[in-house]
Amino acid sequence: MADRVRAARDAMINRGPDDAGLWQDASACLGARRLAVLDLSPAGHMPMTSADGRYVIVFNGAIYNYIELREELSRHVEFHSTGDTEVILTGFRVWGGTGLVDRLDGMFAFAIWDSHTRLLFAARDRLGEKPFFHTRVGDAFAFASTLTALVRLRGDTPRVEARALDAYLTYQAVPAPFAILDGYSQLAPAHALQFDADRGDLRVDRYWDVAYAPKRRISEGDAIEAIDSLARKSVRHRLRSDVPTGTLLSGGVDSSLITALASQECGSPIDAVTMGYALPDEDERPFARMVAARYDTRLHETVLAAGVVKDLPAIVSQYGQPLADVSIVPNYALAEAARRFMTVALVGDGADETFGGYARPMIERVAPLYRSLLPLPVRRRLATLIADEAGRRSGSGVRRALALLARAGAGSARDAFVYDRGFRFLRDAVYSDSLRQSIGGWCPDMLYQATWDRAVGSDDVDRALYGDLMTYLPDQLLAKADVSAMAFGLETRSPFLSREIVEFTATLPTSLRLHRFHTKYLLKRVAERYVPRQAIHRRKRGFVIPASRWLREDLARHVTATLDTPRFLDRGWIRPEAVRTLLREHRDGTRDWGSQIWTLLVLEVWARVAIDGSLAPTDSLDVVLDGAGAR
Repeated sequence: MADRVRAARDAMINRGPDDAGLWQDASACLGARRLAVLDLSPAGHMPMTSADGRYVIVFNGAIYNYIELREELSRHVEFHSTGDTEVILTGFRVWGGTGLVDRLDGMFAFAIWDSHTRLLFAARDRLGEKPFFHTRVGDAFAFASTLTALVRLRGDTPRVEARALDAYLTYQAVPAPFAILDGYSQLAPAHALQFDADRGDLRVDRYWDVAYAPKRRISEGDAIEAIDSLARKSVRHRLRSDVPTGTLLSGGVDSSLITALASQECGSPIDAVTMGYALPDEDERPFARMVAARYDTRLHETVLAAGVVKDLPAIVSQYGQPLADVSIVPNYALAEAARRFMTVALVGDGADETFGGYARPMIERVAPLYRSLLPLPVRRRLATLIADEAGRRSGSGVRRALALLARAGAGSARDAFVYDRGFRFLRDAVYSDSLRQSIGGWCPDMLYQATWDRAVGSDDVDRALYGDLMTYLPDQLLAKADVSAMAFGLETRSPFLSREIVEFTATLPTSLRLHRFHTKYLLKRVAERYVPRQAIHRRKRGFVIPASRWLREDLARHVTATLDTPRFLDRGWIRPEAVRTLLREHRDGTRDWGSQIWTLLVLEVWARVAIDGSLAPTDSLDVVLDGAGAR
């Protein structure tokens, strides 16, 4: 067993390049790789054992309030290190599992083995910033930070799980508790598990949730002051490290505010990394330069070109399962560039979910009136007509808003809470008979509906905000952020995801959060104190790629050579005629199928790397052009 654990552990060397450890007794074997951020000495080595030898911990993440917790625990025990790992281990001994996770502010996935009771306790952070995969191996239990490592540990031939594949094709990500492979699972955010090695019993429980009601009574001025204070405190705590720390600066409001506050808290110039594109209308570097100039930030710039997508085998292999967010490519390149200047990077992730930055909650403010004015059959017909028109031409501004309203108004708010970038409306048309049969009557929308039903809010705007926080954020955005960064041993930290900020913003009245239909209204008011106005009040882009254009131009041959081939079509997932129609219509400009084609491209690259090994992570996507990827 030790040899298999060691091999699985070392499959994650990129996530922990600084140290490796192994611990075992007659019942358990734990392996760990370490990215040293706090207490760089051997005292921070993992697996870490308690002073009495009873407990052993492996831990991935960062606890931002570890200093305060350490001071509280020091009244009971003596510490032998200065990092956060021993704080978790000691907190478990003093407070127990439930008491521990309730006190932690941070991103974490950890497991603690009790050698006396032969119980394993594990937990994942509240919003899913750090991954945790697990599986059963006979009567035993196994877990890892990556699915790739866990497959190596289990040692059998992986098979795709049909419902997880359906969820991926629908939502472009595999949502917890599913994993793309049959027999494997993800521990959902805000959940803890306990495994009894004697009985073989596994119990999983939610330990935290956030309520959006009742609403607090607060003035706009007081809300702005509170957010300013909470954001500054969160940034200050996330600057705690013993290694170089900087920011990833897109030039948007979120990362610009983080960079401004971090600069002030550090009291000296910091490093920031930004990324741009050759075409001026896609390039946000001028806004990043404005922010950097104000705070004397050492700004490091990199330019992304279409050729970087040829690294897709390397990028996709890091995830262990397919993830079709188009920004997996620029985030990967950005992390590689950032690692030259920092080991820890503060990022703006979570601001859209906590402060109302998406169109969906905004649409739900007006959708009730729309639903009341038009009969249901008319609304459904309008949704069909507008959706068809949107597919034939790209749109923004008023046209996009009308399309979103028409779709949301075609049914109830609960029905509208879905994610439509993938194949949700095309499942019947493109899925093969065998895939449909394997899925049966199950639909990925059930996962979103369950989240909607669980929400505690005052209206459908609250439920939409809660839904994004609990689905799109952890399943796609945070998975992307963690994996792309850790591919290069870079730790990203998200100040806007502090527990205090999440719970405070949840109880803000909608009239304040989405004041006069302005997205992130309160956060922008705070940012106006620190960030040039040109970087705040403009169209949002972020680190994305012009995927539709690249798939039609620079990558058209690669797409055809990957998808219109026996290797992909014989997998029996998608109807061959549907694939060819998507490719032809997108190439001709008849329809924009960029999102769907990208979803299939990532899926097939993943399958060739993880399932049949016909692509190596070190291969360029160019190998598909000469047939090497189809052997």
